[in-house]
Amino acid sequence: MGTFLALSGIIGRSKDEVLASLANYVMSVGGGIEQDNTLNSNNVNCCILDEANGNTTILYPDGYTEWDDSSEFISRELNATTFSLHIHDGDLWMYLLYNNGRVVDQFNPIPDYWDENITDEEFERWKGNPSIVTKYVSYIRSEDIEKYLVLWDLDEEESTKAYPDDEFTKEDWQLIDFMTKLRLPYPIDDHEIPHGKTYKLWTEKLRLEPTSENISTKSESNQKKWWRFW
Repeated sequence: MGTFLALSGIIGRSKDEVLASLANYVMSVGGGIEQDNTLNSNNVNCCILDEANGNTTILYPDGYTEWDDSSEFISRELNATTFSLHIHDGDLWMYLLYNNGRVVDQFNPIPDYWDENITDEEFERWKGNPSIVTKYVSYIRSEDIEKYLVLWDLDEEESTKAYPDDEFTKEDWQLIDFMTKLRLPYPIDDHEIPHGKTYKLWTEKLRLEPTSENISTKSESNQKKWWRFW
């Protein structure tokens, strides 16, 4: 199984504003959130928030399935431009772009990934539009991101980078290069250390699990962590 990753990227809002709105969302769905500096990536409730360049990123826990719902909620409550970002099973990265709680753009490099019989209209909707993105993220230019928003040729023998200074090619982790252009922080560094603060997050769908002090531990040294570059 490949990487599953879920994030929200909120443009022009502070971490404190985003945290308050995220707390409102999780409480509305039977959950809660509280700061917990003891958490690490092996805890299923670990959520990380980081702020940089006036923008805030939420890295959701492994197993969290409500990233679109929480992104929409935060966008509406804060009247903010918010990206709902996702890596799916190591096969692709994608986004929904919300403004004031309304989807204004969306991208998937393999629009028919889930349904080969997708309609032409739906296929077109998933192509992404750099002009729309730059309308809501005014400090970037269309030419800075347009090469990310392309359909992938699955028969291509060797994948290439969208831009020379990118770290990744046309693969799932290209999401990080896209976030860099948007000036959204990725909240974990190459040494597995969170940049931002860690929180214990739970909802009715993502149950609160016991902490490591209350359960028997087992070795996970040979398991790849869910947020690492696989």
